Amino acid sequence: MSGSWADVGQTVEDLVAERPDEYGSEVRAVMADLLALMERLDGARPYIGPGYWPTFVLNFDEPGFENLQLEVFGDRIEVYRFTDQLFDVREEKHVPGEGFSEAFIRDLPTSNA
Repeated sequence: MSGSWADVGQTVEDLVAERPDEYGSEVRAVMADLLALMERLDGARPYIGPGYWPTFVLNFDEPGFENLQLEVFGDRIEVYRFTDQLFDVREEKHVPGEGFSEAFIRDLPTSNA
């Protein structure tokens, strides 16, 4: 995604504004933690869209990470890796304000990827 991290944050604010009564403080806090981590890691900026629940869904066009999708909930992040026929999914439990596991951090696209 082109643009700045401020643009990414604005996208999240716009999504919340479209459904202000549906996005709880927990899911917004987990999303803020995730974006802060990705920015610190100098990660690829994601494309962000609304999820169904409501959640946030992040997709990437960074080479090697086109098959990665993250879905942000109020208590976890679901990590999807799509293949030609199936997909793998795992959960990263997350309490707002706490850290992320090393395994999760390794899943993210960074400038060193």
